[in-house]
Amino acid sequence: MGRNEETFRQPCLDSWVTLGALAQATKKITLGTLVSAVGFRYPSLLAKMGATLDHVSGGRLMLTVGAGWHEPEYKAYGIPFPQVGERMVQLREAVQIIRSMWTQDRPTFDGKSFKIDGAWCYPRPVSPKIWVGGGGERTLLHIVANLADGWNAVGLSVDEYARKLEILRMFCETAGRKLNTIERSYYGSCLVGNTENEFRESFNRHYGQYRKSEESMETFVERMRSTRPLIGTATEVAEKMKAFQELGVSYFILYFPDKEGLSLLRRFADLVMPGFTAVS
Repeated sequence: MGRNEETFRQPCLDSWVTLGALAQATKKITLGTLVSAVGFRYPSLLAKMGATLDHVSGGRLMLTVGAGWHEPEYKAYGIPFPQVGERMVQLREAVQIIRSMWTQDRPTFDGKSFKIDGAWCYPRPVSPKIWVGGGGERTLLHIVANLADGWNAVGLSVDEYARKLEILRMFCETAGRKLNTIERSYYGSCLVGNTENEFRESFNRHYGQYRKSEESMETFVERMRSTRPLIGTATEVAEKMKAFQELGVSYFILYFPDKEGLSLLRRFADLVMPGFTAVS
């Protein structure tokens, strides 16, 4: 779906149809969305779609769901956009329904937002794990602690992530589970330079247009560095990634603003990745 007025004319393929094509074109990569808003597809349908993708890809599905947040996107496609409390109810019930369809024979569920009655889902996923994305501290992290196998965080500084992780730890203790039973990933925009000058040249090219009229470029650069920790010199980005890694992040999902150009991705691969060891 299209995200906003600035990008709606850009090519934007349906994620699940694209994943089906990628399942046949690849052999090893993990496949998934970040995230599938549960209001866009009824949970029983999403459960069946996920199970099918896992089957045709040989067990490579990583399903990540979220409550949804961008109201204009919902309205554009004629999808109801309830208040955040109801969206959290939808998220909790969706995870429960998907889990039951992936692990039980003909489950029934009667919730406030969603219902199923003897829903079939065969074949089942090889590894029926469900990830939840988001950072809401009162409800979403509670859902993660109670129901999810993994948690994805977006756009947090290292300190902010550590603070939310402690909240998640407390919810896990209340739920009677260990924090380390929840896998963790981090999504963020990424732009690195070998030197400060190289970083700033790339930053100006890709982000300069978003500077507020009342702020200086220096203020803008520092604001972006503080809110998007994977933007900066290769050395500082590597240090922040290692800090996230020490907090239990095992997957990084990176957005590079040059998109089809791939030059920033290649620069990241050359400058940052050699400092990390692949885990087999």
